[in-house]
Amino acid sequence: MAAIYETMIRPEQFDRFTSGPADCPGAPAADGKQQGRLRAAPVLQAHFARAAEIQEQQWQRAGRPHPGAYSGNCSRFWLLAEARADGGLLNASQRAARQLTGRVPLPAALGLTQAAAELWQGYLEDVRAGNFARQDVLLLASRNPGEQFLCRPVRLRGAGASVAVMAERLDGGCPAEAAVPVAAALGLQEADFEPLKETVDGPGGKVDGRLEQAAVRAGAPGPAELIRLAVFLMNEHSRDLAVSRGEVLPPSGTFEDSAGQRSQYFRLGAETGQPVIFVHGMLDGIAPLQRLQPQLRTLGFRVYAPMRRGYGASVPLKRGEDTADAFVDQLVALMAHENLQRPVLLCHRGGALYGFLAASRLDSRIAGLVAAASNCTISSPRQFSGLSGYAWLVALAATRANWMLPALMKGWAAALRWYGHKTLLRMQTRSGSKERARLSQLDLLQLLQQSQVLFQEQGGAGFLADVQMLRQGARTVMPARVPRSVFVHGGEDHIAPLSAVREMLKGLPDARLCISQDAGALLFYNFPELVLTALQDLTSVSDG
Repeated sequence: MAAIYETMIRPEQFDRFTSGPADCPGAPAADGKQQGRLRAAPVLQAHFARAAEIQEQQWQRAGRPHPGAYSGNCSRFWLLAEARADGGLLNASQRAARQLTGRVPLPAALGLTQAAAELWQGYLEDVRAGNFARQDVLLLASRNPGEQFLCRPVRLRGAGASVAVMAERLDGGCPAEAAVPVAAALGLQEADFEPLKETVDGPGGKVDGRLEQAAVRAGAPGPAELIRLAVFLMNEHSRDLAVSRGEVLPPSGTFEDSAGQRSQYFRLGAETGQPVIFVHGMLDGIAPLQRLQPQLRTLGFRVYAPMRRGYGASVPLKRGEDTADAFVDQLVALMAHENLQRPVLLCHRGGALYGFLAASRLDSRIAGLVAAASNCTISSPRQFSGLSGYAWLVALAATRANWMLPALMKGWAAALRWYGHKTLLRMQTRSGSKERARLSQLDLLQLLQQSQVLFQEQGGAGFLADVQMLRQGARTVMPARVPRSVFVHGGEDHIAPLSAVREMLKGLPDARLCISQDAGALLFYNFPELVLTALQDLTSVSDG
């Protein structure tokens, strides 16, 4: 689990390797019999042990620094205070040092509540008097929402005070919506986090022994490590849920291709794992994938979603610039920018044609391709008999009156404001169909609004380029050879009929077609588990 290494391998925790007894002479003895009866999760325990080994190696390479000499060159907020009445500052991260200037007392500089400040003073006195155990962990409330401080005793070496107190700022709390999945991931029950929740929801205080027992069952070295990990995971899960609901966009960045053209991309899924490049469709952008952010992280997919030229902040194509060449150049630049080794291409709707072209040209640099509800050609107006309203008019113009498209695009945003953003998906379903009924039960408004902002950011230039590309159709630009690929398609897709997909895949022996008779054009929304399963299957074969 990457989060264990993220929360364990930190210089401010090097004190675990300094000499000295775990507890002071007057500290209460740990209940060894009780801990012996608790069974730790072996896999998590092994990860904690490995993280501790790596941390010790880093400590040795750094010259075995004294706790007061750790490097504060990090983005985290922590400080080391002397165990005395005024809590004199011994060391701090650069971020903390900037805030702890002047003669302001530490409790005030940290923004502690009055009750938390009193707990802080009492904790310093206990540590100075030797009335503590190494496992004694204090949580303090801050006046700033979403902040608390994790405090623990630290044994020093050499001259000066023998014991100090480390205070680390934890950003975020213990949101209820994240407690159950995080507890399950750590082999615990939601009730095991009750001591932590009770302390966080109040002014703070020492976390009771129940959390120490939970730490043993989770394989953690102690309650401080469990708290640090649990808060990290809970806030990570809450951010994932916010992304999946469209409350916030996923993290994004930019890069330039070999010609210096700027492109925007989004990061979804996990921080480590199998790299996946999402090739979006024409109308709904990253929305179908964005709503799966929690599942993508759980499954270990590291997803990159570049905006094709003309979408989002990606610069539009220049006059005469080849659409396919520009996309392949964009993918090559993204792979170099993020050092992606053999990513899988995950394509949606019209993005499948781009994915096929890129996979064919990049060959062994691509591990494979998954196409969800692909639509690789708009060769005939009859193909859009399932569409309605403004969408049908745009489709007709794309096939018969291309000169009308710029004018139609200007009215696109107004039409969506009038009919609602869900029209983007409703227009791809038939009236009275099961697919439309399923759509009505999904809360997609915020996701689709975000996608339309990206869609309109360059005045619809990306959509117009896609129309030109799809007008050529699979018959004229589909490559003769592609890597291992999986098509997931719905039997009720009336815009890209199953028969057309079968015809397109003739002559591609490495392409496999997976059919869901109940799914239609909105397969990615109504049956996302089919897409994720296909992605898992393809990556497992590639790894083998």
